[in-house]
Amino acid sequence: MKNTSLVKLVVLCCLFMAVLFIISTQDAQAQSADQKLAQQEGLGTKEIDKDKLPGKLEYTIAIGSVIAMVAVMKFA
Repeated sequence: MKNTSLVKLVVLCCLFMAVLFIISTQDAQAQSADQKLAQQEGLGTKEIDKDKLPGKLEYTIAIGSVIAMVAVMKFA
């Protein structure tokens, strides 16, 4: 009996979140992200600052974190 009420509660919460999502996105559909991006000017003039890019250590940490996460998910 407890499991069915929990399932009903979860389904009700999912439906509520879906309704909220639909209501909140109706205003955003008036202008898509592609249209906004196409109307902006000066997009091709931005230069990349090499000092702010991640180095080899940051890339190694990121890749190692992903490998560790996969290992934990597989063997846990």
